[in-house]
Amino acid sequence: MRILKSSLIVVTVVATLGLGWLFDQAYAQYSPESSAPDAIDVLKKLGDNLAKTADKSPSSKEFLSHWPDKNQYSLILQPASESPLPQSLLEQIKRGEPVLLETRKNLSYHYFLPAKDEILILRAPLLYKGANASTHYLWTTAFYLVLISLFLLWAYPLIKQLLSLRAAASAFGKGKLDKRISHNSLSYIYDIEVEFNNMAQRIENLIADVKLLSTAVSHDLRTPLARIRFGIDTLQEVEDIQLRQELELQLGDDVDEMTSLVETLLNYARLEQNMVEIKKVPVNLAELIQSCIKRKKSNNLKLSFINMSNNKLVLADNKYITMVLNNLLQNAINYGRGHVLVELSHKSRNIIISISDDGDGVPTEQRENILKPFFRAENSLNQVKGHGIGLAIVKRILDWHNGTLLISNATELSGSKFTIMFPFQH
Repeated sequence: MRILKSSLIVVTVVATLGLGWLFDQAYAQYSPESSAPDAIDVLKKLGDNLAKTADKSPSSKEFLSHWPDKNQYSLILQPASESPLPQSLLEQIKRGEPVLLETRKNLSYHYFLPAKDEILILRAPLLYKGANASTHYLWTTAFYLVLISLFLLWAYPLIKQLLSLRAAASAFGKGKLDKRISHNSLSYIYDIEVEFNNMAQRIENLIADVKLLSTAVSHDLRTPLARIRFGIDTLQEVEDIQLRQELELQLGDDVDEMTSLVETLLNYARLEQNMVEIKKVPVNLAELIQSCIKRKKSNNLKLSFINMSNNKLVLADNKYITMVLNNLLQNAINYGRGHVLVELSHKSRNIIISISDDGDGVPTEQRENILKPFFRAENSLNQVKGHGIGLAIVKRILDWHNGTLLISNATELSGSKFTIMFPFQH
């Protein structure tokens, strides 16, 4: 919106002041009326010389008698006391300042003859009579045509962008959830386009999450529910006390499994709601990583940490970044053979965290899928318990913090390498 405001101000100033000045210059140079001030000045000087000559002559009337009668320019003498001019104009004339009067038919200059106490009137036809109004109309029309053209030229990209926004909103409302607006930084409504795309992406993610949640509920809950139903039916027929106790324990485990899954689904569903509650503060990742590693340490686990970041800060929510680190560390522990390497470094304007393990790694074809909720990669070392939600949570939190997650093969160890990047805070 800043571009829209700035461009509107610039167009308004240029259109009013710039075009006005430009047309004034063109009018003064090319209009035939531009010579009118010079002609009037010549007329004034002519009348002034005639008045001086008539005032010095023995008889001003005899002097004027030689002036041609049939002429566009006429000379008239009036006694000063009989002049119909207002007193203020008479005083101006007597001070030696000629007075120019204009009627619909002619121009008249009034001069005072002090020696004769008379007023000499020089009448002349209107200069460029009839051309004045039409010329003004022509120049005014040209000015407004250029002004309207300039505003239309400015408004065309805005109208085009608004129509594109309307079309995208209409398509999105009809169910095309992948519809987005192509934009660039010079767009008048760049902020609105970006917010629309972000909104559309969030809605698409929410709908996708709903589908995933429904799929998970229908699939993952079906198995423990079936076992519970089978256990209840069996329990009604078993009379042996020890066997009944075993079935009761199994039923309890199935209920715990269902409870765990429901809690996981609810926690994941709440993530989108908690987005508005994120409180970003400068966070020292080196200290946070050391704190997370300290809680994960055990006798049969080797956790290494290399810090090359110069203790740079990131702007993040401490609670959620801790969740990211714990999930990635636990993922490396679960799918590794006991050695996890954490590296913290910085490059350009980003701070980089790499977490490597010594497991079998993640196949290339599965790297995109493991970031989706409820997808669990195969593990040849052991069967890791869980619901496949950890990396999906990591991905969502990183999106909130403008961070990125890359999955590759570890170079130092034999397993996978998860690399996350944040823009650091100066």
